[in-house]
Amino acid sequence: MKDILTKWNKYKIRENAYSMGTMGVNVASGYISSQCPQGQEQNGFHPDGTPFCRDKPELNKGQEIIQTRDELVDYVRQHPNHEIYLDKPRGSTKTFGTNTDYPLPFDYGEWTNLINPADDMGWDLIIVPSATKDDQSLIPVGFVAYNDQKPHKIGNDKIIIAPGTIYTKDDKEIIEDFFNELSYFNPVEWY
Repeated sequence: MKDILTKWNKYKIRENAYSMGTMGVNVASGYISSQCPQGQEQNGFHPDGTPFCRDKPELNKGQEIIQTRDELVDYVRQHPNHEIYLDKPRGSTKTFGTNTDYPLPFDYGEWTNLINPADDMGWDLIIVPSATKDDQSLIPVGFVAYNDQKPHKIGNDKIIIAPGTIYTKDDKEIIEDFFNELSYFNPVEWY
């Protein structure tokens, strides 16, 4: 009897270490395994339920993929002075994926080395109108996110930053008024 139990335990350990459970979960690790070929990552599902696979982005030296908005906020709070590129300074226009040019009442850009997997580009940022990219310690103070009207843009959030987390009542009103006009964004959230 002892021999049978020993063989069974060895079999069970080997099975758990190598086999996949239901729904693509590795039984030994408990993590969901990718249904995409090696070198690709899953980024949602097609309408028929099959996984949407895409090539993993190539990172340049010094770039880092940060998976979620919450992870980004924590990271920037701990390391606040990352390189910022303003592709749309205050007064320029941005379409936000539409056919309408919206004049920006704030500086809009990205952290060039902090990559958002939603679009494989730098995480987007908005600098409160009372500040500039040259201010030190630009820390997240809020965000605005796409809603279900633009499902392909969900995850491509815009992080609102201010020097030392200090912003004015006017900053808040200007940003909220701007995004209230764009129905495909959720209301601005402040920390």
